[in-house]
Amino acid sequence: LHNGSVPTLYDLLLPKKRKGDPDNGEYRPDKFQVGSREFDPAKVGLRSSGYTGFTFDTSHRANHNVGHHYGTGLDEEKQLDLLEYLKSL
Repeated sequence: LHNGSVPTLYDLLLPKKRKGDPDNGEYRPDKFQVGSREFDPAKVGLRSSGYTGFTFDTSHRANHNVGHHYGTGLDEEKQLDLLEYLKSL
């Protein structure tokens, strides 16, 4: 999003976990590492785990990752299809 609170296009297509949501679902990450310059071609963004970097915490004021709900209601296959389409642009 505009504040850098979603690390990849893949994560943007996931919903924000809200109170009452099941724990076994897939959601936008609440915390992730920033500082990598390694591109993640599968998720379309910069690598956000597996290294020591600055931890971006979306619970801090102005770091929230809510909003932009388009695509979050799609099933996984359609989300991946949309992601592949976006890669082609």
